[in-house]
Amino acid sequence: MASLLPWKPKKIELGNQNDSFYLLTNEKLQIDRYKREIFRIRGSASFRLLNLISSSFRNPVKLLLLPFTVPALLGRLAREKIGHVEKDTLDPYPIGSRIGENRDSIVLFPTNGVGFGHFTRLLAVAKNIQKKNPDAEIVFFTTMPTLHILANFGFPTYHVSGRYRYKDMDPNVWNSICEEMLNMVFSLHRPKAFIFDGSFPYRGMLNAIRSQEDSMLKVSRGIPVDSVKHFHAVVRPGDSVDIDSEDEFDHGVSLVRCNPILLMDNEDMESRGVLRSRLGVPTEAVICYVQLGAGKINDIDSEISMVLDALANHSNVYVVIGESMLGVRLETKSERIRVLRDYPNSRYFNDFDFAIMAGGYNSFHEAIQASLPTICLPNMKTGRDDQLARTIVAEEAGCMIVIRDKKDYIIQAAIDRIVESDVRELMRNNFQLLQRENGADQVAEWILSQAISD
Repeated sequence: MASLLPWKPKKIELGNQNDSFYLLTNEKLQIDRYKREIFRIRGSASFRLLNLISSSFRNPVKLLLLPFTVPALLGRLAREKIGHVEKDTLDPYPIGSRIGENRDSIVLFPTNGVGFGHFTRLLAVAKNIQKKNPDAEIVFFTTMPTLHILANFGFPTYHVSGRYRYKDMDPNVWNSICEEMLNMVFSLHRPKAFIFDGSFPYRGMLNAIRSQEDSMLKVSRGIPVDSVKHFHAVVRPGDSVDIDSEDEFDHGVSLVRCNPILLMDNEDMESRGVLRSRLGVPTEAVICYVQLGAGKINDIDSEISMVLDALANHSNVYVVIGESMLGVRLETKSERIRVLRDYPNSRYFNDFDFAIMAGGYNSFHEAIQASLPTICLPNMKTGRDDQLARTIVAEEAGCMIVIRDKKDYIIQAAIDRIVESDVRELMRNNFQLLQRENGADQVAEWILSQAISD
């Protein structure tokens, strides 16, 4: 057929292009899919129970022990179900094996929690990797719905909706979807590193990364101890207070310590005046940024309502309320209140004179890095996240005011104090005691040194 063409065709040797996507074929995907299906069948409770019974009938000794081995297997299956023991590895071959060498590619998997914490940390690391090595391919696989943010950075992104987005979906079904999609990403991009940030390691994800054996570096930002062995290293970002990391040491996983991970460096932030112009705030006004994350504006007993009432007593103060892209839209009719629904809001911190926020990890360290005088109303019901202990460190350094007893008159007194310019200036000067190098830069440097050689 080539001889019939009016021009001389150029022959392309796909087999020698180790960095090419064309090494992936439909036949290869089908084979991997069949292998994963066989593995799931062999790992199912029904198969393992029937396999035990059938093998026992073929062996007189096993048959005599059957009254003991069946309850033992059922007990193990129950413990596997609730996560007390790891599921047996039954596959005799690496699922999702690769064709050709790994590419200079890194896959990042942030999950979606109640906010942007997991997502922001990995985006910060990805941004710094891109800055240090522009040739490295950065790929996101995520349950977060805010994909346009990643598109703005130019990162290829794969999305799978969280299980609770589907009506009555069984966890096993969702994990199978997750495993299939992630294996496809691995087969296509052939990454040298996989980075996970989430509160719970999905079973489908663990199956997918386990199938890659030692072909890529696997890193997690904090993870339950029963899943640690699936990873080569755990990254532990620092905080204002010491963090107990005994679990990682006890399970033989490398622990990588770093400073707090931040998305915005000082050079990335907008200059003062940009947000004022955008929101129509007078240049002489004092702007307070409010981000409390809970409560309704029209609920007189909520923290945000008490804060707004106290701020209203100062006629020169305008309020900018930070609204999450994951939450419902806020409605307010006050002439001196604006709503900011952007990401990240910290890029505009140069425009704020002071802030009133909870003591969450990201917002706290963003305020520290931006030297933003802050009144903290720490959330006391956050489990292992001790917001009070975190914010007290900044209070003792003289750069934040911490309100423990959230009464309206106490909030009013704190606001009356921070609206004074000399008080804010003193607080701003004290921030340098707590400021450190961005941990995202440290993690990016470590990952590149471990996974991608120059």
